[in-house]
Amino acid sequence: MHILYFVIFKKKRVNTSQEARIEAESLLNSENFCSSEGYFGGGKADWFIIGGRWSGLLRYLPLGINIDSKEEAETIWKESGLKEPTPYERNNHESLGYEDDAMIVDQKLASILQERYGDIEVYDADHYNENCIADIKPEDLIGRWLVVVDYHV
Repeated sequence: MHILYFVIFKKKRVNTSQEARIEAESLLNSENFCSSEGYFGGGKADWFIIGGRWSGLLRYLPLGINIDSKEEAETIWKESGLKEPTPYERNNHESLGYEDDAMIVDQKLASILQERYGDIEVYDADHYNENCIADIKPEDLIGRWLVVVDYHV
């Protein structure tokens, strides 16, 4: 089963999306997300990948795209002038995902995440804990890197 997950950390740790995606992957590996030691003890997952099935999520949510409608999603995506492949054109096994699989959270994204994805877990690398998005104050989300993770159990 594939599960959506997030990693969050302070903006000052890295400068670019690529660095943020590398940092998230490194953090999960160092905490043994897929092993028997570290923060997650017996390992939370069999394996994980940045972006994966949820690649593009952070970009399409603020655009108001209904991802369940392929035609609508592709139309809005192209009308918005986005250069990245649409979520339907992406390789879900791209090792570090795509540029928009790590973004700095703004007010709009924080609100949407808490409203629609409040029950999704997030590893807060700055505080070494795991919570659901709804359990994090919006002001503690805004201005930090958020990276999309697809993991398998």
